[in-house]
Amino acid sequence: MSILDLILAPLYLFLIFLFARHEVNKNIETKPYYKYYMSGLFAKLLGGLGVCVIYSFYYGGGDTINYYNSDVVMLNLMVKSPSAFMSILSGNLSMDNFFVFDTDTGFPNYYYDKHTFIVVRLTTFICLMGFRSYLITTFLLAWFCYSGIWRLFTLFCGEFPILTKQFAIALFYVPSVVFWGSGLLKDTITLSAICWFSYSFYKALIMRENMIKNLVFLVISMYLIVAIKAYILYSLLPGAFLWLAYSNLGNISNKIIRYIVAPFLLFGGSISIFLLLQQLGKEMGKFNVDEILQRAVITQQDLIKEYNGGNTFDIGKFDATIPSMLSKAPIAIVSGLFRPFIWESQNIVMIISAIENTVLAFFTIYIILKLRIFYFITFLRKNPILIYIFSFSICFAFSVGLSTPNFGSLVRYRIPSIPFFLISLILLSYYYNKQMADEVAKFDLESESRLAAKESIHA
Repeated sequence: MSILDLILAPLYLFLIFLFARHEVNKNIETKPYYKYYMSGLFAKLLGGLGVCVIYSFYYGGGDTINYYNSDVVMLNLMVKSPSAFMSILSGNLSMDNFFVFDTDTGFPNYYYDKHTFIVVRLTTFICLMGFRSYLITTFLLAWFCYSGIWRLFTLFCGEFPILTKQFAIALFYVPSVVFWGSGLLKDTITLSAICWFSYSFYKALIMRENMIKNLVFLVISMYLIVAIKAYILYSLLPGAFLWLAYSNLGNISNKIIRYIVAPFLLFGGSISIFLLLQQLGKEMGKFNVDEILQRAVITQQDLIKEYNGGNTFDIGKFDATIPSMLSKAPIAIVSGLFRPFIWESQNIVMIISAIENTVLAFFTIYIILKLRIFYFITFLRKNPILIYIFSFSICFAFSVGLSTPNFGSLVRYRIPSIPFFLISLILLSYYYNKQMADEVAKFDLESESRLAAKESIHA
């Protein structure tokens, strides 16, 4: 970071908050949940600042610095060769284009990895908007990506307006999500894309509102997910299908017809999702199913080696088959959601994450003991949106816990699952409390009826 950051950053922050205040004033009267807009945005920008400070002064470098340096190199190329610059931005990562770079422009990082270099392609113009300032580029990216998280928040507030405070905590204020989901990193973009996917899917295919606009956002969000971390789609699509299927089944008023249609719909949808994922796998190269299984085994065994400095954990050996991996599901899911534990932390960043994990673990245990298996299955089966967010959080935690036995990477890669898992717990608790309140009200009503009957007989 330079003196330019210190001079321009306050001005950009002022402009961002000016736009944000206008957004709040425009909507607060009809949408009371907008009272969380400013604080959520502030947390997002604070997280971005934290990433800049930690990577600049604690780690002394890292992915976020490399992305920024590559943005500057691309802007240098824009001056030297606008045609090569536009060609690379459009996705042409050929050797001819690479040879246009020289010692004057500098050489970009990650050029040969299209799934990583797309972050550079997406943020180059943001860097230009920020006058090549690392801090301002981070703030602008955090602000743009906040739109997805806010949209997801509005979705849940519209469905469950009584739980807006709880949703705000889950989406805006979880420390690890705020930190790792706000910097100049892949995770910031993919987290926002997942939120946009969920919101657009709901609006376009569940509610059938503004179909064209929401389908466009749905396609864009899917493109970003596939382009950056395509394997996320494997966790999203099955739950999304169940969400859509159960929502449509709920529209069938006749119970007999609903029970007849349900198996065919679920079976047909499952086959469709399987074929779609298979086709996507062919198109996504190293992210097809077979490659993912192989790479998960190789990555897991590689990261637990001693040269990683002991900052690892081992869930046990498995091979590249689905049954073998499923046998590790319990420990992988626990690892993906709740590790590192306190006693596994070796630095201040891990300690903070471990404290958060401990709170999440105790809250999870509390909900499990409160609901027991019967209520859990009952509530999960009755609510389509709960099926979607719970299945995504568990599937994603499983995939990350299985293939990422390095705590430094784990706390960063898993952040999309944490808000969804927390909201699942919040909704399960809400449905349980509502069920208990309904049963108490029913019991009181029956008691009053019996008492009135007795008084009538005596009279």
